[in-house]
Amino acid sequence: MQKYFDPLNENDRRIVRKWRLATFGFYGSILAGIVLYVALHWNPEVNYASADSAAHAKLMGRPGGLAPFSP
Repeated sequence: MQKYFDPLNENDRRIVRKWRLATFGFYGSILAGIVLYVALHWNPEVNYASADSAAHAKLMGRPGGLAPFSP
């Protein structure tokens, strides 16, 4: 814990606590984004679904039949 030269009053401590929470949340979200990016792009052989492939599968319909929303 950091030692302060001048003790803070209660109002200042409350403000410091709020800013500390906001700072940890901000940098934590950046770190989580980096971890997620690395996890998805670390191994190029891993495939993951995208929104386009799911939409394309719905548009194609079943084999041999007409798709309800065929272009």
